[in-house]
Amino acid sequence: MTRLLEGCRVVESSMLLNGAVTGMMLVDLGADVIKVESPAVGDYLRLPETWHLNRQANRGKRSIAIDLKRPEGREVLYRLLETADVFLTNALAGKNEKLGIGYDQLKALKPDIIYCQNTGFGATGPWSGIPTHGQMMDALAGAMPVRMGDDGFVVPQAFSRRSGTLAAAGESTTMGSIYAAFHIAAALAHRARTGEGCYIDLSSAHAAVASAWVAAVTQLNRPERLGWWQNEANLRPVARYQAYITRDERFLLFCPEERKSWHQFCDLVGRPELKPEERGEDLRRTLQAIIVTRDLVDWMELARVHALPMGPINDGIAQVQEDPQIASRPMFARSTDDFVHLGQPALVDGKAWIETGPAPEHGEHGDQILRELGYGDDRIAALAGQGITKAEQPRERIAVSAIYGDE
Repeated sequence: MTRLLEGCRVVESSMLLNGAVTGMMLVDLGADVIKVESPAVGDYLRLPETWHLNRQANRGKRSIAIDLKRPEGREVLYRLLETADVFLTNALAGKNEKLGIGYDQLKALKPDIIYCQNTGFGATGPWSGIPTHGQMMDALAGAMPVRMGDDGFVVPQAFSRRSGTLAAAGESTTMGSIYAAFHIAAALAHRARTGEGCYIDLSSAHAAVASAWVAAVTQLNRPERLGWWQNEANLRPVARYQAYITRDERFLLFCPEERKSWHQFCDLVGRPELKPEERGEDLRRTLQAIIVTRDLVDWMELARVHALPMGPINDGIAQVQEDPQIASRPMFARSTDDFVHLGQPALVDGKAWIETGPAPEHGEHGDQILRELGYGDDRIAALAGQGITKAEQPRERIAVSAIYGDE
């Protein structure tokens, strides 16, 4: 992790991905993220069918199990929040208020708290009280086009990411978490200047729309430009912004749209007579005949040396992971029990995402956190005995540190 948020403490009270992924973004930037879970069940991500998502989204956090429905449990949370900078939740509108942990209630206890509520549809509006799963957010954002199939069932509709439709939106739980983390970071900067906290109400469905801003702005303002390079009328004639197959049966996205790059390419492949040509199926067939004469690595070397706009079309995570450009900026880490994690895409002062801790077990750090808050051993044992907290369970430590790629 980078250390931009070192010294910042985040209390995360969430279930499933909206809150967990936001917390992951913050822990990867160095924040101390303490995940508050119920003693009985904990985060549903711990279930067998989603254990892999839990290990990615909750890595590097600490876990404490507290029963927030009981006054003694809320007292523990209030004490914890006195030490925190951010409270992060994905509870539906009104739910936290019933527990005594809504924004106004926590602000009364800690006036400068930054309170981020990242929900599927947002905490306001006619559908704010509807529980959501990820694809519901995608669907509301226009990012999950469907059609009626010949068999009588509704099926997903194929689309291009650059087709000019809102299907170009990013996956909603991820996009919502990125926007939430961005606003939390901005709120921390604001508080450093003014001393004031704030309430952030984040809708992941709206975040998905925002991530498709190119398509949205085009549809709203220049509908005649919708997917001009990919629509049915233009798909075949577009030759200089097109996919081609190489000699080694890999795919290359060829994009010398600018005249300078196009003329340079024609000279490099010994075909200067092609320079006047703009588009058309004949040019596309000619270019395919040229591209298939070399392997992908050869074309990428030509692109590197001469700064030509072309690049690989990788298919699947194996090709992505093996791509020289992806591998040159460390993004993957393997834990000591052979689980592969994905890191963050930015370098900070030339440094990549580095080692972090594993996802915690349910309530793993409860005793540790309670001691930090000043609770004695007798009180810790009593809270666990009453089921208000969960006693720590020792386990074999797992390290997440083996970065691979060219650092």
